[in-house]
Order: sequence, then C-alpha cells, then structure tokens
Amino acid sequence: MKLLKKHEAAIKRVHDDSWDFSGANTKYCTHGMHTYPAMMIPQIAKRLIDEYGNDAEVMLDPFMGTGTSLVEAKIHHNFKYAYGVDINPLARLVAKVKTYPISIEKLEHSFRELRNNIDNEKLEIHFQGKKIEKPSFFNINFWFKPEVIEDLAIIKKYIWELQNTDIKDFYKVCFSETVRNVSNTRNREFKLYKMNEKQLEKHNPNTIQEFYKQVQKNLISMKDLIANDKNAKIKILNEDSRYKLSVPDDSVDLILTSPPYGDSLTTVAYGQFSRLSLQWLGFDYKEEVRDIDKICLGGIKTRSLEHTTKSPTLDLIINQIAEYDNNRAKDVLSFYEDLFKCILEFKRVMKKNGILCFVVGNRTVKRINIPTDVIMVELFQSSGNYEHIKTIIRNIPSKRMPKANSPTNVKGTTVTTMNHEYIVILQIK
Repeated sequence: MKLLKKHEAAIKRVHDDSWDFSGANTKYCTHGMHTYPAMMIPQIAKRLIDEYGNDAEVMLDPFMGTGTSLVEAKIHHNFKYAYGVDINPLARLVAKVKTYPISIEKLEHSFRELRNNIDNEKLEIHFQGKKIEKPSFFNINFWFKPEVIEDLAIIKKYIWELQNTDIKDFYKVCFSETVRNVSNTRNREFKLYKMNEKQLEKHNPNTIQEFYKQVQKNLISMKDLIANDKNAKIKILNEDSRYKLSVPDDSVDLILTSPPYGDSLTTVAYGQFSRLSLQWLGFDYKEEVRDIDKICLGGIKTRSLEHTTKSPTLDLIINQIAEYDNNRAKDVLSFYEDLFKCILEFKRVMKKNGILCFVVGNRTVKRINIPTDVIMVELFQSSGNYEHIKTIIRNIPSKRMPKANSPTNVKGTTVTTMNHEYIVILQIK
C-alpha cells in the first residue's frame, strides 16, 4: 500500500471544486436529447476546449458515447473537423442526430403528418378493430405491457415510412427514448431490472403522448443547435479505437473523451442499457445487440496475469486483486490491456504538441481502489514522449452511475464506488 501511495504521489493531482458544476444545466443545446449511462457533462467538455483546445482545429473522441464532446465542438468557433468513435449503434445514432442540424420547418411539417397518421391509426384500432403488425423479439412481453407494445408498433410503422433518412433518424432518437421510458424497467437503472409487482400495477404509460413529448422537447433542442452551430464537420465512425481508425496520421490537435471506467460487464453495462431500444429499432440481436458489452474494452478476460504493459501501479493492483480472486484480476487486466491498444493508436493520429484530456473514474474491485488516472499516465508515458500537465479531481454531484455496489454479494455489504472523477491532461511532445 505504501508503494502504491508513492506512485500516486508522483502524479500531479489538484482538487478543484470549480469543476463540479453542481446545479448546472447539463441539457442545453442537444445534450438532453437522449439519456445514456455515465455521460460526461457538457460543462467539462466546454471548459477543457476553452482552456486546452482553443486553437485546435481537429478533435477526436475515441469513446464518444452519445457525443457530448462532439456537440461542444460543433458549437465552438474554431473546429473544422471532429471525429467520434463508438461500437454501440445506439450511441452512434444519437450522436449523429445531436450534431446534425435539420430544418425546423421540415421537422415540424413531418411531425404534423406523423402525428396525424399515428392518431388515425390508433382510432381505427380502437373503434374498428384494425390489427397492427407487432414485432416479436425475445422477452418483449416481459419488458412491455400489451398496449405499450401496440402503441410502439404504431409509432414505428409511420417513422419507418418517412423517406428522408436524416429526419427519420431524428424520430428514431425520440422513439428510442420513448421505448426506455414506457418499458417495465426500473427508473434510473443502466442495467435491465424489471419493476416489482407493486410498481407495475401503477405503471400505465400513455406511450403515444410520451413520444410526442420527446419530439417536442427535441425540436427545441434542434433549434438551439441551429442557432449555435459553428459549422464544424462531424464524422461518426463505426470503428473500434483499439485498431487503426479512419483518422489520418498526425492530424488531431485535441483528444477529449470519457473512456469506460472498466469492463462493461461489471461496471457500466452500455449494451444492457441499449438493448430494448436497439431491438425496437430493428437491429439484429445476435449480430449487433447481444455482445456489445463483451466487445467493449475488457469484455474478454485475459488468459493469464502476464502482460506487457509498463505500469508499475497496474502491476501492484493486479497482484493485490489476485490475492483475493484470480479471475477478477484477469477482468481488470483485460481492460487496461485493451486501453493500452487504444493509447498506441492515439499516438499515431496525434499532432506534435497535441493535447489529450481524459475524464476517468477510479473504480473499486475486491475493496481495492484502482487509480486509473495514475495507471493511464504511466501507460501513456511508457508508449511515447508525453508530458503529464496535471490531473484535476472533481466531485460528482450527479451522474447516472451507482454510488455504491456490493463487492461480496453479501446482503447489506456495500462499498463506495465513484464519488470523484479525475480529469487527466497530457501533451504529446
């Protein structure tokens, strides 16, 4: 433990409450279009751009999620290009819509037609007994009530009839959020947990009105994007940051991202969160939905604890966890090995003197806190000539993340997970 503290002390860490942004509006512009787990708040992205990327022209977010940093690049004055990468098709869909201005007149016109078609279809079903074709996927009746399924099928039918792809994608995002809100899942969970029987009795959502509410909310967001758009070209990549990206060599001025906190199976289950939406959106379960968490960083555990990454802190942590659970140590190691592959790819795309900003969380495994911010600095410095500018420690006033979990599966036994984030800032020389 003393040796670990020595490694942590060697990293320039600064506690700074001004980065907490407690009470700030995190839903301005298009940031509030769709919920997603562990989203970086836009105030952090904006401030990092202002302080470390104000002269940058090309930005990369290699773990973009739904595109918080890309939206900020879109509404900032200096960016020409911003690349976003994510393996989750729901994240790519939402990020695309959040950063792609669409004529409000066209959206309002299409909404009037869409609403008229949906309302008429609902009336015909109610009064004339008309049948609507419903999708069939595994456990659909477990996660949705019968009337909810019928109404979602009506909405989907008329969205899918739209001819303009960009307008259709806008409504798909509204539809996806509606799916989450009217499902039988417990509120504010990023994993799939069903409501209990008492909650289900009270759960009788008006699905069509919920969809209309999402559309109206997102129309306001789109107006805000159009008003603040500075014309940066956004490129959404269906790629994997562990491998060579469609980003030119030596082209990126600024990397700004919030990578996963660990393997998705035991931290933030992005695949689980997205599953119901993706199934309703028509993605193939076996090919595109089922294995999202498995193909994320650290999704496949290493075969042994031998590794080639050069981080003394990681060595200490792996050995400590292995004393309690060898398999969990392999889970942890697999995440950092995958992260190191990404770091090697970042070196290829970064310009000399480019800045890299990472918002990370330090998770706990087997009651052992893992200082990802320290490990990350060591991994970067072992792979190239990187200067660690500083690490800012901020409190997390609110985030769609668990504040505590059970490390032992013993009822009533919990440990604190993440109440702080670490903003790691490096420069490549």
